[in-house]
Amino acid sequence: MGKNTLTEALAAAVAALPDTNLDALDSVQLMRRFDTKYVVPDAWLPELVEAMAAHAHVLSVSGQRECHYANLYFELPGDPFLQDHLRGKARRMKVRSRKYGSNGLSFLEVKERQPGGRTLKHRMKRSHEAMDSIDAAELDFLASHVRGAEALEPRLNGSFVRTTLVDFDRKERVTIDRDLEAGMVGGEQQPLLNGLAVIEVKQPRPDRYSPVQKWLRNLDKRKGLIGRSTRMSKYTMARLDQDPDIAGRAYLATYRQLQEAQSWAEHLQA
Repeated sequence: MGKNTLTEALAAAVAALPDTNLDALDSVQLMRRFDTKYVVPDAWLPELVEAMAAHAHVLSVSGQRECHYANLYFELPGDPFLQDHLRGKARRMKVRSRKYGSNGLSFLEVKERQPGGRTLKHRMKRSHEAMDSIDAAELDFLASHVRGAEALEPRLNGSFVRTTLVDFDRKERVTIDRDLEAGMVGGEQQPLLNGLAVIEVKQPRPDRYSPVQKWLRNLDKRKGLIGRSTRMSKYTMARLDQDPDIAGRAYLATYRQLQEAQSWAEHLQA
């Protein structure tokens, strides 16, 4: 399926869903939640959306059912957040500034993964345009969650397009992130994981029987990490892609899996 045909098929699948808004989404904000991530080919997305059609609404903001997100990730010297993710530590975190293209709002966020798989997200609305600067009030917020917050420094830029599906009965959100790009601070952003999308299922408690997870498990075309739950975050994937020293030194197997998945997904679109 060519890219234009795929985009049209996905748009048609999303258009068939009833929409919802940010006020209604407050009932499933899920700042304390369990997250499950999947990497899937873009070519699967129309069918994935259709699998949720009987249960889902699609988030619409300012008339847009797709929203552009811009992220700036912060790190401490030595990249401890990245290292904790790559080593699979049960307790790990990310710090980022996020701007929403649909309404122009920006937030400073701390996302903590706890033992047992629970995720906590803390955020503060930003009052200035500069994503890479931290003012005194923001530093106080960060210091309440991050040890040594005063040493945080901007490390990686990223962007993507997100479609958010909501199942109000299950209080579950499913986000579909595609057209990913990333670049180290000071460099240009480059496409990340061509032909692949990142799916995240966000639930108040683990539930393997949600429609999208049952659909993924029943596929006979899963291959490698494609279509299977993964602990890899977009930040981690981008750092592996952007820094060959990291990939080559200790995480070559994971990096190869990502490259193989990308190659396979690009073949599906040819």
